[in-house]
Amino acid sequence: MSDSPFNSKAYYQAWINHFEPNSQLIKIDYLDGIHFFKNSKWPFYHNVGKNFTNKQNYSFNSTSISPSNKVALIYDVQDFELQDDHDFNNFKVKRIKQYPGYFCDLTKFETIDDLKKYCFKSSKSRYNFDRSTRVLETKFNISYKVYFGAISDEDYFREMKALKKLLAKRFDAKGTFNTVLPIWDFYLDLVLPLIKEKKANLNVIYNDNEPIAMSINFIAGSQVIIAIRTFDIDYNRNNIGNIEIYKLLEWAMDFNMQIVDFSKGNTDYKKRWSTNEYHFENHIIYQKGKLTPAFIGNVLSMFFKTKQYLRDKNVNTLYTKMKYKIKGA
Repeated sequence: MSDSPFNSKAYYQAWINHFEPNSQLIKIDYLDGIHFFKNSKWPFYHNVGKNFTNKQNYSFNSTSISPSNKVALIYDVQDFELQDDHDFNNFKVKRIKQYPGYFCDLTKFETIDDLKKYCFKSSKSRYNFDRSTRVLETKFNISYKVYFGAISDEDYFREMKALKKLLAKRFDAKGTFNTVLPIWDFYLDLVLPLIKEKKANLNVIYNDNEPIAMSINFIAGSQVIIAIRTFDIDYNRNNIGNIEIYKLLEWAMDFNMQIVDFSKGNTDYKKRWSTNEYHFENHIIYQKGKLTPAFIGNVLSMFFKTKQYLRDKNVNTLYTKMKYKIKGA
């Protein structure tokens, strides 16, 4: 396995247990660094985790180019990390642009204050951010903790229960559907072993002993990948969301991380704290000269291009609000 949490034994096992209990894990000979399941309805293979991984990497195996009719669908390939071998000349690689993404390149900054100056351009905006932190810490009994490498089962399940409660509270207030809550048991099984393996952390801000802002973040080598984050909306006027991001960036710099990846989505806080924008891509791969794989690849490509077109027209926003209303009906 690579250093990616999404290609780890813990991730594979949690995914199999919750989503593919009767399926066989498959290695496609010509692709390294990634495993697949056969789609239950259509003749292609999708990566473990589908589009819930936040990131996928792969490479071609030039020594295994025996004839193959397999069509591979790989979700969430980040275009800023693409290597030349993604254009291996025996294969067709269809790259379909999907969600925008943002990351902060920590190597550009010597100190956390340098980063703050970059993210808050004016002295007034920096003053206001520092003031909101001082007010929060003066008004409440605030403490900070990052669980990384070790956490007791008791602490873990208590914190995850609090995180779930805060997520539900925030999205109920927004009146929109949250994609994490319906598969909460998957994350509950997944994150504990990854924290212990230093492939995830749990960032928490407390008022007394009560969590008021939290995030689950995956660790892939020198990258921190933000996966799930939320805060208590009662503290919204205290700028709690930005403070939680700042504390995570501070931790990342202390641990010599190079990138904090804000992952999918086009939101104001990601634009504020990032240095770079990129795009996720779905890759559809098959050997050249094969008629059936080419047909399947073209159908898949059209499907994802259509989905992205609808996203660009904000149809997905309306869809999530409708799902929330149907759920609450």
